[in-house]
Amino acid sequence: MNHRTLLLVIAACAILPSCQTGQTTHAACAEMTPYKGSAAFERMKTLVGKWSAESPTMGKMNTEFRLIAGDSVIEERFAANTPMEMLSVYHDVNGKLTMTHYCMLRNQPRMKLVKTTADSLTFDLAPTPGLNPAKDMHMHGATYTFIDANHFKLEGVSWKDGKSIPCGPPVIFTRR
Repeated sequence: MNHRTLLLVIAACAILPSCQTGQTTHAACAEMTPYKGSAAFERMKTLVGKWSAESPTMGKMNTEFRLIAGDSVIEERFAANTPMEMLSVYHDVNGKLTMTHYCMLRNQPRMKLVKTTADSLTFDLAPTPGLNPAKDMHMHGATYTFIDANHFKLEGVSWKDGKSIPCGPPVIFTRR
């Protein structure tokens, strides 16, 4: 490694951590304007934090929402550090909120926002490479209902062999 390359690596190591930790002491970070997403993205962003729920079929459940990628992506990590761990990411595409769900079923259904109300966001399956909705068991949709600042209801929709199957009863999460 030559001297110039070494200096570039050292500079990158010094700059990137300050951007990643939310510190804006470096000029490259300070020049970034705060991210403002679609109304649905901004609504979903109110879920940032840790949540828990009790389900009659799945028992105690935990999920956490956090902002990543310059606050332009919401990451939801469900059942972290368990065999049921799943990841969903939410971001805007051309001003429309989308979701990719990395499922314990070993597939990654993409979903698009299909309905918004004053207190809910509903997602439904969008074309997903490698997923055959007529054959593959998968998460097909979800509705998030915003009850108040400390509670939301999640209703999932699963499919198997091209038909809707029970995904369990709706679950109400409480902010921790």
